[in-house]
Amino acid sequence: MNPVNRWRKPLDFNCIASMPANHKALLRLSNETLDHIPANVQCFTYDREKVTPGIVHIGVGNFSRAHLAMYVEQCLHLPAQEEWGIVGIGIRQGHASVRKAEKVQSQNGLYTLTEYSPNGGVSTRIVGSMIRYLHAPSDPQAALDLIASPAIRIISLTITERGYNIDEKTKEFVLTNNDVQRDLANPDTPRSVFGLIVQALYLRRSKGLRGLTILSCDNLKSNGDVTRKAFLGFAHAREPELAMWIAQNVSFPNSMVDRIAPLVGDSEAAKVDSHSGIADETPVITESFSQWVVEDKFIAGRPKFDQVGVELQTDVAKFEVIKQRLLNGSHKMLAYPALICGYRMVDEALRDKIVVSYLTAFMKRDVIRFVGEICPEGVDLDAYTASIIERFSNPAIGDQLIRIAFNGCVKFSIYLSNTFSTLLSKGATLERAALLAASFEKYLGGSDLKGGRFTPHEPHLTEEDKKLLASGEPYAILKTSAFAKLNLAENEKFRQKFDEARSRMTTEGPEAALAFAAAAE
Repeated sequence: MNPVNRWRKPLDFNCIASMPANHKALLRLSNETLDHIPANVQCFTYDREKVTPGIVHIGVGNFSRAHLAMYVEQCLHLPAQEEWGIVGIGIRQGHASVRKAEKVQSQNGLYTLTEYSPNGGVSTRIVGSMIRYLHAPSDPQAALDLIASPAIRIISLTITERGYNIDEKTKEFVLTNNDVQRDLANPDTPRSVFGLIVQALYLRRSKGLRGLTILSCDNLKSNGDVTRKAFLGFAHAREPELAMWIAQNVSFPNSMVDRIAPLVGDSEAAKVDSHSGIADETPVITESFSQWVVEDKFIAGRPKFDQVGVELQTDVAKFEVIKQRLLNGSHKMLAYPALICGYRMVDEALRDKIVVSYLTAFMKRDVIRFVGEICPEGVDLDAYTASIIERFSNPAIGDQLIRIAFNGCVKFSIYLSNTFSTLLSKGATLERAALLAASFEKYLGGSDLKGGRFTPHEPHLTEEDKKLLASGEPYAILKTSAFAKLNLAENEKFRQKFDEARSRMTTEGPEAALAFAAAAE
C-alpha cells in the first residue's frame, strides 16, 4: 500500500469546494483528500505519519515554503530522514495572524507549490514537510515546550532583514526596543522571537539538553553572524551565564538563499487552483530556479541537504557578494526607473529591450568588471548575468515592481552601496548610479512620467529625511539616509551626472534616460 494511503478515506461531500455552476468543482486540501489529488499534481510518497518534528521554523511565509520546506521535502524522500519534519510557528499578534494559523491548520500544513519555468513549463506538487503549525501568541507555552524538547535540533528563521533588531549605526542589538524590554521583564511569556527562543534555550539548559542550530534563511549578508549577535545580545541582557551557554552550545551557520516567491493575490490563487484542481487556502508560486549555499555548521545534526542540491560551502561570503551585488542590486536598479517609465510588473519591464540593455550594462560594467577577485571558484559570471535576465523575464511569476522597490532607503545600503562606492573610488562610469538616484527621487513622489500613480513604501525614511526632501534643496535626495554615507552630494562628478539624468528624464523622457545610461561605458 502506498504510504500516504494511511490517511485516505472515501471522499466526503464537504471536501469539495463550492464553485459557480460553470466551473469544475475544486478539491479541498487536507490529509483526508490526498487519495483524490488530481493526476496532474505530484504528491509525496513518504509516509507522513512517520515524520516527526526536528525543525522549528519561525516566520512561515511564501519564501520559506518555496525554499527551506521544499529542500526538507526532498530530504524526507530519502531513507532515515523521518526525524526532520517542520513545525511552523507564527509569532505575530492580531486577527490576520490568527486567520493564517487557521488556514494552515485546516489543511494539516499541506499546500500546493507551483513552479513556473522561463520556457512556460508549469508543475504543481503537494508539499507535506510542515507537519504542524502553532500560533505562539495564542498558546506561548506550547511553542516553548516544543522548542525546548529534545527532538528539535534546528530553529530556522525568515523574519526579514529588519527583524534582527540590529542598529544600523552601532551594529549592536537594540535593547531599548519595546518588545525586547517587555520580554526581558517577562521571560516566561515571551512575545518577540528573541524572547521566545532564548526562553526555550533557557529551558533546554535547565533540562540538561544539548544545544541546537539557529539557521537564518533571510536575505541578509552574513546572516548567521547577525543572528548570533542578535540572540547573544538579548541573552546577555537577560543572564550573562545563559549567553555564555548559548555561545558554546548553539551554532549559527551563514547561508545564502535565492528563489523568487512573490505574493499570491486572489487572481494568482484562482489561476493555480484552476490549474491544479485544488482549492488551496495557502498556495505558493515560485520560479523553477532555486539556490541555497550554507555553512556546514549544524551542531546537532541536519537533514541530508547535500543530497538534494544544497551547496555546503566554507566561502558563503563570496556567494553572498555575487548574489547581492548582481541579483539584489539589479532588482533595485530596475525597480525605480521601470516604475517611472510606467511599468508595474517586472516581466513587463524586461520585455523592453532598453531596460534589458540597461540592466546588462549595470551587471557587466558596474559590477562584474570589479568583482573578479571575490568571485567563487567555478562561478561563470556571464552565465549568472544571463540567468538573472531570464528569471526576471518570467511572465508567470507576476512579480510587482512596487514590491521590489519596497524599503529602498534601507536596501540601497545593503545591495548597492558597495558597488557605488567602488565606482566612485575607481573613477568609473556613474550614469547608471545617477539615474537610480534620480529615479528614486521621482518614485518618492508617487507618480511616473506617464501620468500614472502608485504608493511608495518607505517605512524607514526618517523625519530628517522628510524635512530634507521638503526643503527644496537641489541635492536633498542625495543627503537622505538612503545615500548619505556615500557623500554623493559632495561629489562634483556625481552631482553633474545626477543633474543630467534628472534633466534627461523630464525633457527627453525616461526611456531616453535609460538608453543613455545603458550606453555609458
